Amino acid sequence: MTQQSSILGPWVRLEGLSISQLPPGAKGVQPADSVASTEKYNDDSGSVPAPDIKSFLENVLSESIPFIDGVAPKSGGSSTWKVKGSPKKFPSSEAPVHIYEWIVPGKELDKVEGMSKFSADRKDETWFCRRSCHRNIAEKGTASWEEFIRSFKEHHAKSEEAFTPTVIGAREAMKWDTSGIEIEAAGGKWNNITVVVEEMKHRIDPKPLKNRTFPVIQVAASLEGTDEFVVISIPLADFAKSPFAEFAKDKSLVVAAYAAIERVRVLPSNGDVEWIMATASDAKGVLPQWMQNLAVPGAVAKDVELFLSWIPSQRGVETKPDPISKSGPPEKTLPGVPSPTNRDLENKPQMKRADSSNKDLPPAPVQ
Repeated sequence: MTQQSSILGPWVRLEGLSISQLPPGAKGVQPADSVASTEKYNDDSGSVPAPDIKSFLENVLSESIPFIDGVAPKSGGSSTWKVKGSPKKFPSSEAPVHIYEWIVPGKELDKVEGMSKFSADRKDETWFCRRSCHRNIAEKGTASWEEFIRSFKEHHAKSEEAFTPTVIGAREAMKWDTSGIEIEAAGGKWNNITVVVEEMKHRIDPKPLKNRTFPVIQVAASLEGTDEFVVISIPLADFAKSPFAEFAKDKSLVVAAYAAIERVRVLPSNGDVEWIMATASDAKGVLPQWMQNLAVPGAVAKDVELFLSWIPSQRGVETKPDPISKSGPPEKTLPGVPSPTNRDLENKPQMKRADSSNKDLPPAPVQ
């Protein structure tokens, strides 16, 4: 099968961006116990100059949307991705989870104008993807469109921290004012956009392996006139140099990387919620990338089970599922996702999200 090459631009890559490439004008969140930073913020390690926020969004959405559409094209054509194994089935999900793979050769990445200077010897970039379709209703074994919006567009980081056992911390470090911005990309108009920098912290076992942190800039946007949104997470390779970094400066953590593109929409054919998430990741450390790649497909699929095991606890029903054990530290209370208001439901195609983590951020492969 010939694999597509629609996302070979310099923006959405596992290699990541430099903080010098971030759009200006963000509001930063000072980390706890911060001290004045003496490190150079604009270090020129990225070869693509920093764009304004609108140009940044145009670049990111134009690369991401055709790429994720290749998994299950809206046109009805065949997937351009390679099917990987049989569909996965889980106790908490009515829907089977289909797994795909797509590889970008390092030699192709070397040809991309504007790629950063972080890597002198680029390796192949392996993406894994999952796709599942869920009945659009708030019942056991599935979830409603409103629940997907609340969990993955509006409260992605907090939701992921709640239902993913390995996530032990999440913080928003930077945020851009995107009010009133609309972007034309891939034949559609995208609005209700949020752009944030998130730092996520993942537990890695067994010890003495160090825990990981994943700093990303994350974009979430809704497609006007439809029940559809996308979430794109891009690694920040040198976020430790930012005055707004906290986890990335923590010497007890390894700064790892993941890129992710997620599309969630209501299918016009039957009203089901289609949930697609593609990711490429590198947990760094001593484990070779090829060994990490063996673990990623299973971890990506497992996210569906984790979410559907957790979401009933947010519905206010009398019978709640057993809490997810995080083994080790005392269990924390899972934060609730607010119920949608009438106004939200009237404007659901334009609802907003905060990551990535997400998305969906799959647990990092053990190293």
